[in-house]
Amino acid sequence: MDINKIKLDNNFKLIEASAGTGKSFTLAHLVLRNVLENKLIPEEILLLSFTKNTCSELRDKILSRFCKLKLFLQNPEGTELDNTLLEWYKHYQKEETNPKKIILDIDNFINAIYKLKVTTFHAFCKNILEEFSIDIGSTQDPYIENNIDNLYQDIIDDLWIDKFLNLDPEIISAVNQKKISSKYGSKINKSFFVDILKNIDQENICKFEIMNKYKNIDISNYLKEFLHINWKEFCLEWNNNGEELYLQLILLGKLIKENGGKSQIYSSKPRNNKFIQIIKWIEEINNRLNSEDISQLLYDISNEDLLFKYFYNKNIDKEINKFDLSLDLSRFKLLQDKIYKIKEGFFTEFVRIFIQLAYIKLNTLKKSLSIFNFNDLIKTVENKYLLSDLTNDKSLSDIQNRFKCVLVDEFQDTDNIQWSIIKKFFFTKNHFLLCVGDPKQAIYKFRGGDIETYLEAKSDAIEVFSLTNNFRSSNKLLDVINNLYKNGLKESKLEYKNLNSKLNKSFNHKFDFKNVFEIVEFSSKEVYIEDLVTKYIVSFLLNNNEIDINKISILTLYNSQCLELKNKLIKLNIPCQIKNKKNIFDTEASALLVLFIDSILYPRRYRNISLLATSKFIEIDMAELIDHQISKKIEILTNQCISWSLELKEKGFLTLVNELIINYKSSSIICDADLYSNLFQLSEIIEIELINNDFNLNKVFKWYLNQLDDSLRSCTGDDYFTKDYNLQNGINLSTIHNSKGLEYEIVLCPYLSIISNKSNKTKGPIWKSNLDRSTYINISNNYSKVEEFRLIEERDLFKESERLIYVALTRSKYKLIIFNDINNTNNIFNNDLLPNLENINFHKSKIEHKIEAMNIREISNKFNINGLKNNLWKINKVNTKKPKKIPSEEVISFSSYSSWIRKDKKTDSASNQYKDYEDNISILNNSQDTNLDKSKNYSKYLTLSNPLSDFPKGTIAGTCLHKIIERFDFQNDNADKLLDLIIEELNFFQIDTSLALKVREGIFRIINISLGKKLLNKKLIDISSNNILKEVKYNLTLSYNGKNINSYDISKCFLLDQEFEFGKSYSNKINDLQILNKGFHSGCIDCVVPIGNKLEDSKWWVIDWKSNFISGSENSDCLPGNYNYENMKEEMIKHHYPLQSHLYLLALHRLLKWRLKNYQPNLHLGGYVYLFLKGLPDKKLFEKSVEKDISPGVFIGQAPINRINYLDKLF
Repeated sequence: MDINKIKLDNNFKLIEASAGTGKSFTLAHLVLRNVLENKLIPEEILLLSFTKNTCSELRDKILSRFCKLKLFLQNPEGTELDNTLLEWYKHYQKEETNPKKIILDIDNFINAIYKLKVTTFHAFCKNILEEFSIDIGSTQDPYIENNIDNLYQDIIDDLWIDKFLNLDPEIISAVNQKKISSKYGSKINKSFFVDILKNIDQENICKFEIMNKYKNIDISNYLKEFLHINWKEFCLEWNNNGEELYLQLILLGKLIKENGGKSQIYSSKPRNNKFIQIIKWIEEINNRLNSEDISQLLYDISNEDLLFKYFYNKNIDKEINKFDLSLDLSRFKLLQDKIYKIKEGFFTEFVRIFIQLAYIKLNTLKKSLSIFNFNDLIKTVENKYLLSDLTNDKSLSDIQNRFKCVLVDEFQDTDNIQWSIIKKFFFTKNHFLLCVGDPKQAIYKFRGGDIETYLEAKSDAIEVFSLTNNFRSSNKLLDVINNLYKNGLKESKLEYKNLNSKLNKSFNHKFDFKNVFEIVEFSSKEVYIEDLVTKYIVSFLLNNNEIDINKISILTLYNSQCLELKNKLIKLNIPCQIKNKKNIFDTEASALLVLFIDSILYPRRYRNISLLATSKFIEIDMAELIDHQISKKIEILTNQCISWSLELKEKGFLTLVNELIINYKSSSIICDADLYSNLFQLSEIIEIELINNDFNLNKVFKWYLNQLDDSLRSCTGDDYFTKDYNLQNGINLSTIHNSKGLEYEIVLCPYLSIISNKSNKTKGPIWKSNLDRSTYINISNNYSKVEEFRLIEERDLFKESERLIYVALTRSKYKLIIFNDINNTNNIFNNDLLPNLENINFHKSKIEHKIEAMNIREISNKFNINGLKNNLWKINKVNTKKPKKIPSEEVISFSSYSSWIRKDKKTDSASNQYKDYEDNISILNNSQDTNLDKSKNYSKYLTLSNPLSDFPKGTIAGTCLHKIIERFDFQNDNADKLLDLIIEELNFFQIDTSLALKVREGIFRIINISLGKKLLNKKLIDISSNNILKEVKYNLTLSYNGKNINSYDISKCFLLDQEFEFGKSYSNKINDLQILNKGFHSGCIDCVVPIGNKLEDSKWWVIDWKSNFISGSENSDCLPGNYNYENMKEEMIKHHYPLQSHLYLLALHRLLKWRLKNYQPNLHLGGYVYLFLKGLPDKKLFEKSVEKDISPGVFIGQAPINRINYLDKLF
């Protein structure tokens, strides 16, 4: 369409702009037309966009458009205009014949462009609150902060002590034992409530209703009465319909059998009459109620017993769906409701009460401290202008009269409240209101974006236009995209209009690919997708030398996939970067530094100091400030800020920030690498500005505040994007969400074929309805009311997944590579898109997933990367006489085992990483390879592969296994619970859930294998859960007498106790690590167990899970025979596990000294056990064998006491 034909009359119009059709170009052109045709001045124009970055880009494009026209008018022969602007000028020339007059109008606009309002919707609401605070009734000086996690945590901590811990002990116990399936974890604990409170507070569409009945109740009595009433109602309903339900479940068992299935729960001929069993259970409970308080029966009533597992609809529905059956049980809806009330309803009611109290307290605190988050801004404007009587309201008319032209960008991401506010202000006969968006790119539901709002607004528009000229993709590639979407987006029911390529005609021959849309077919059963993508990249780069590696992008679904691919590429020296296009002034760090600078400028203002004290910098408890006003800690901080204000010029700003972080050691900063990095990037910028302004902090602070406002910001462009100091340029790794708005010459999409209607399973406890804009709390995922919410939510997410695929397929200019799993074709890509291609075989290709050694050498030499150092503390452009440099040993305050053994030796105080789950691979040479599958001289248990053989390799997979073992209760969790846990973690880590049964078998081997004679042949399942410690974190100090810990001093440890494993020869290997550190050494022990007949006489052992892959080739199975003593010992040395084990024993030694009465190392310190998970044999076969010693996959070392004592003195 010709955007010059859009009438600039006062009506509401909408433009649909498909990907690459010049949305920003269109908006900039419409601004120019409004200024020159309608004679508008900058302050009469309002542009609303989705992010600060897009606002900045829009402002730049508007300015550029005016400047181009001016240059053309000054030099028509020497300036080339785009056709749109040229055609417009030819028409406009008829009205205004004097070029000088047009130039004057352009100059007037450019000189006043700072008055042009280009802003986000949140900033627009903020301006309204600030200007009309008295009229609205809000505070005149609000503190705008969207990250108040510390406040959420403080509120929950206080309520936990005041309310939860004062409940009846039986209620506390029941809540602590209750296991749930939610998006916030499996336990009802403090972190669970923090996440709920944060979600509710930051939601502005669906309201959370305050229930007055919860405000002043005795929670224990209320819950007991709730349980008592619902127990009686359940008993009555069970007597009426329980037996009939039982008969229907027998019928279900018959249907399953007739369909060739086998259920673990329902049988056509149950052994026991389960209805009678429940009757007897009810009688027992009722008899006890005559003499006991109902709270004492809470666990017996609410636990996951026969009633829950057999009669509750959660398992009934699961089995019906599993076997694809049809059985109408709707007449038992009331009975199911009563079962729910006593099994899950009780805990739901507790969660509702607790979160109500938390939300009330949060609102009170936010009001008293004048804290607003972004959604509070919108809620306040909504309450004033949508929910109140506005008869003769002056502020409304002032806002409406201020603007004449209102343009809304990224309109598909607008929610119902935002659109209602825009309509209230500007959908009038006095405004030119135009919205631009693309419903096919509506992918931000998780941020509140609502495509239904877009479609509703479209129906209200006076005119709807479509942009069909594409300026991004080549003609050949666009032909493919047009064919793929010739039937539109089926699930979302969105029309697609064919696009015409208007890409620059000066086409480079290097992009003239024969196949611009390549479908790489593979089997996920045979190869890991990350390996295949890496192989493709290697082959592509070697065969296309002219391609700029920086113009290639790989798009993923999740950040974890970016990390996985990054690790693969870096191993081959291929440069890559995870793309995060964000201005540094839009980060959390920028708001934190406002608090710090404010406190240095005005250290005696209590408000400044208290905000700094409760921020992530220091993390003083909010309750301490409220209860004690000026505490001792506040006095100390005040004096420190006074000192810093006096020392600024001498020390420099960078040094002050350094001292603040080191002095208070905030875990929220130290453990957040991005926040830590952003703080120092900003500190660099501020330091330079201070030097340029003779350390006038007042002046620099005003400049800094301008940078936080995107409409006033001067620090824009690539130089001010957030930096990762450990990355270089290279292949761009990005999630599809982050790639929106970007374009690349070559795009790879490895994960589109895993997007299906099974990808979007939703969980509670927060359920939202867009129909009545309500928020509903329920811990159940199967309750009848929840089922309605869940199905709608999952359907909406499935539709959004379809649109996510569209975004991915429209990022490329010249070539698009899709990886398609032939084992997983029941998905949107294969069902709805590929069938539209006429010659699909032309596009298909297959590649070998193995990379030849020659190619590895060639690609490594092509990109010879030297690791970048993390110089967070340097400023390259400043006068070195001004700020003091901080010695590196003061900076690097944390290290870990993984950082010590890593080849590049980087340590970072921002990265307190306890565990390293890298999945190490060892391929045995001919002398080591036992060829067990061909030999007849080995026991059968040595030659049968471990069930974890098929489990993926890599850091993410290793982390997943560790997480499963960490959560699994060895003694108390049954097989079904373990399977549910495994599936939950596999889904979380995006690993194929079909591996669940094999993982479960692998886990059972871990807990059932004998640990050998030294550990009294105990098995982990034999040890009480109360005596097993998991994930034991520790910090060891790394200096003595002011000296650094170094490799040589550590190596001397292994010269002692030569009768133990890993002596002098290993000592020499330690020296190669070049360790030199101060500060703290952090680590985490997987498991600590006592072995002995009595706890007080037990020896304590460290256990570490290792997922190392030891095999004859990279593609063969893990055979227990490969995990013999010699191979495991070599693996231990190869990865420096002896060093790790001794550090673990040192940490355990100190823990036992502190906690164990009469502790003696030689009596109580056992040693270490390394369990190589993929090498453990079948338990039954192993126990039948003649060997009675230690199992394959189990490496045991006793504690060398002299070495541990030496390390105890050294650290």
